[in-house]
Amino acid sequence: MNQQDYHISRLREAMEEKAGRQMRTPKDFDFLSESIFETLHQKVSATTLKRLWGYLAESSAPRISTLDILAQYVGYTDWDHFCQPEARPSDEQQSEPAESAAPKRKSPMKWIALSLIAIAAVVLLFVFFNKPQPVEKPKDDKYVLTIGEYFKTPEEYLRLFGIKPQFPIWGLPLPHHPNVYAWGPKYRHPKWHNEGDSAKMLPTITEYYWNKDKPEASRRRNIDHYYYYLRLNEIRIAFVKNLVDTGYVFTGVYRMSEELSDTTKTVWERVADEVDFDHLDYLENLRN
Repeated sequence: MNQQDYHISRLREAMEEKAGRQMRTPKDFDFLSESIFETLHQKVSATTLKRLWGYLAESSAPRISTLDILAQYVGYTDWDHFCQPEARPSDEQQSEPAESAAPKRKSPMKWIALSLIAIAAVVLLFVFFNKPQPVEKPKDDKYVLTIGEYFKTPEEYLRLFGIKPQFPIWGLPLPHHPNVYAWGPKYRHPKWHNEGDSAKMLPTITEYYWNKDKPEASRRRNIDHYYYYLRLNEIRIAFVKNLVDTGYVFTGVYRMSEELSDTTKTVWERVADEVDFDHLDYLENLRN
């Protein structure tokens, strides 16, 4: 078994563990394809997965862009990260405390230090729970989200839609609104770019993938990305990170521009300046 086959075997095991089932029947591969889409908002067909498992008689080497997605599904940055010796998922702790051979007795000074820390913790908890807490906007408040509103964390804007934060946090669907997403793009991302006119609050956001070490894989990924979103016809409610600082700024509601997009880039155009939480159904009317 060569190195590529070895890593693909590891990848299959990791994916089965995450999906919670072994890939034995066509329904298992359909389930895994849906699980990948729900986790990453990226489509990998059941047929591609069957080839990876050798379930089909035909065989072909999977694309690097596909392996990148599957590696991200099990928690890694990309396929290269998954193949690195001793690599671990991004959300997993990088080290674990080793068990000592015998318990050590704490010195009197350590006990004093621990006591002082405990007292300080009690004081901090008292201060925290007795200071005024920020008031969340209620769902029945006829709240309208307008361009320029600022949020420190994704949790702050996701709770407005009743969305529980989960990985990956950059794109999560609205409850009861398929293909309408709360999108948290990073402005001028090193690989996805997300470029636009910041002075005008990004009337368009140009999204294209580029990894200088993988030019061909990047080209294929942009082609797949273009045709996938052309079919999906989704709506994105954008909260842009790093537009003014490390927080998130609401810049509007976007859809894919069929005129400006091509196989090298996907351009998202703003089609609404606000979101009325009492009338989310109107978002469906903004599609192409």
